[in-house]
Amino acid sequence: MWSKLVDAQSGQGKTPLSSDIDASALDQFFDDKVAGVLAATARADEPRFTPAPVRCELCLFTPVTQIEIIEMVLAVPDKQCLSDPLPTWLLKKSVNVLALFLCWLFCWYLKHGIVLSSMKSYIMLILQAA
Repeated sequence: MWSKLVDAQSGQGKTPLSSDIDASALDQFFDDKVAGVLAATARADEPRFTPAPVRCELCLFTPVTQIEIIEMVLAVPDKQCLSDPLPTWLLKKSVNVLALFLCWLFCWYLKHGIVLSSMKSYIMLILQAA
């Protein structure tokens, strides 16, 4: 529903631009949405996490290949946010050059279990497209 509201205000949706919705209404919508989620999950059990053993490494995995990287990047939808530092079209056009580095980077992340927070959304986008 919020995407329809944003589309309507930005003129990107099928709904014509409306002057009935201002910043206060948009703010109220998101406040109500968060309050609804909190109310719906108020009685949920607390999440339980099992810590990994000290010095635990993920070393038994099949390393990703350059071909898989290229296929996954090319499968990413041709859309992006204006705040993305690398446009999708440029990533797709440059993937053959970047594939070796991306392959090394993803394998390093898997082996060490560390992913920079700035990279998490890009990695998830590529993996979801696969």
